[in-house]
Amino acid sequence: MGKKQRGIHHKLIRAMAIQLVLISGVTLLSVYGAGKVVEKVLIKEALDGEAEFYWSHYKENPDFNLPSTLNLTGYMESADNPDSVPEDIARLPIGYQRLETREKRPLVHVSEKYGKRLYLVFEEGQVARLALFFGITPLALVLMIIYLPAWISYLMAKRAVSPVIKLSRKMETVDGDHGFEIDFSDIEENADAEVKVLLDAFRQYAHKVSEYIEREKNFTRYASHELRTPLAVLKGSLAVLDRQSLESRQQAVVDRMRPMIKEMEDLLEALLLLSREQKPEVSKEPIVLNELVSQQVRQIQKLNAHKQITVLTDYKNSIERVLPERLFCICINNIISNAFNYTENGTIKITIEDSSIIIEDTGCGIPSTALKRIYEPFYRVNRDSSKVKGFGLGLSIVYRICEQMDWKLTIESVPEEGTKVSLVL
Repeated sequence: MGKKQRGIHHKLIRAMAIQLVLISGVTLLSVYGAGKVVEKVLIKEALDGEAEFYWSHYKENPDFNLPSTLNLTGYMESADNPDSVPEDIARLPIGYQRLETREKRPLVHVSEKYGKRLYLVFEEGQVARLALFFGITPLALVLMIIYLPAWISYLMAKRAVSPVIKLSRKMETVDGDHGFEIDFSDIEENADAEVKVLLDAFRQYAHKVSEYIEREKNFTRYASHELRTPLAVLKGSLAVLDRQSLESRQQAVVDRMRPMIKEMEDLLEALLLLSREQKPEVSKEPIVLNELVSQQVRQIQKLNAHKQITVLTDYKNSIERVLPERLFCICINNIISNAFNYTENGTIKITIEDSSIIIEDTGCGIPSTALKRIYEPFYRVNRDSSKVKGFGLGLSIVYRICEQMDWKLTIESVPEEGTKVSLVL
């Protein structure tokens, strides 16, 4: 059984989730990028401006006070006072960098003029908290504005496809054995125009299917009666002939008719059984299939006594199964009959091994192009030029029986060399 596919409802949820995740990801990346821009550009520009401002005033007044605010502290390197600059800051080169030796990792701007070195230390913790607050708040607001329409869109989409989902679930519960009349009244209440078109189409198809089934039942019933009548007449006539004293040639004809009538009767029953899709009657006790195969071989050999065909059997084990005996005999009879029909002179080998019955012949074989169509009803290779008469239904019936009974049928053939048919029970 194949993997069950997800429904429309699941796909809507997945589409909405993917959309929201992508929007949230893009928004978060944008905020993160904005934070980096603030750090790398705005703060750096601000520190550059502070340094220029200080040096311009220092030029005029060497005693100008160093910056000292909540977030910004300035240090000036002095030969008179070597401890005026903290040791970890004094080691930093000229430029803009983070001070990794401290827990809060402040930003430090180092510049040098007039033989002096200026250190501006920026404690960005407070600024970062403000940036976070003013970043998260708009972000949450933006996401709420985005999520709300997305949720409304999801509810509207769910409502739009809800009748389709209900329709699919209702169709899953339809059982053809109890008819195809389906009540769609609960779906029609909220159905859109497109869904109503689907419902009308389903009703029309259900009506047509019901008509076809009824027509097929009538045909099967009438055909069953009309085809059984001539068979009953033939069987009655054969019974009358059995009570007569016949010459040897006449008795041979009667003996030849008996298995053919039985074969026609079994074939008719199988066709009617398959057409009605009824469960075949299974034997109550295990049947030894080797003997059934041998019986079919003997019957078919009698009908092909005029051919120079050698039959070889290799029964490596005995197969016992509980199965429909009549259907099994039809399968084996058709396969062995085909081997005899398409072999004028040669050998037919029948092998039983494990659960497989293998029939090999040295006949004319089947072209590779025809192998793909041999199960089609009424299809025959070289119908006009072939000496074998028939309607091309044998293998089609065998295939149908194997499909119903879960048997495996494989056919291999090489033109002018022969054919190998394997039936695995």
